[in-house]
Amino acid sequence: MSVTEQQRHQLFTWLEETMGSDRAATMMSLLPPVGWADVATKHDLAQLESRLDLRFETLEHKFEARLQAEITRSIRTFATLLVTSQAAVIGLITGLYVIG
Repeated sequence: MSVTEQQRHQLFTWLEETMGSDRAATMMSLLPPVGWADVATKHDLAQLESRLDLRFETLEHKFEARLQAEITRSIRTFATLLVTSQAAVIGLITGLYVIG
């Protein structure tokens, strides 16, 4: 629940009437200012860090898997081209040998 500035003023007025202005001021100084509910705590930041670490780990695994798949595909393509070119050269040499 968020406390409004008006509610804080009413509390200060009541404290001032009940305890005096010095004690009321001391009590009010112990309360966080209005709007501090939106401020992140160390716990909030630790949770955010954990979620970001998990997200980065997931992305790293996906990247590694894609990279490995791309490397595998490239090696297969290279091997296919190498075998094909070797077969073509062997065929050419055999053809020249038969003709000559």
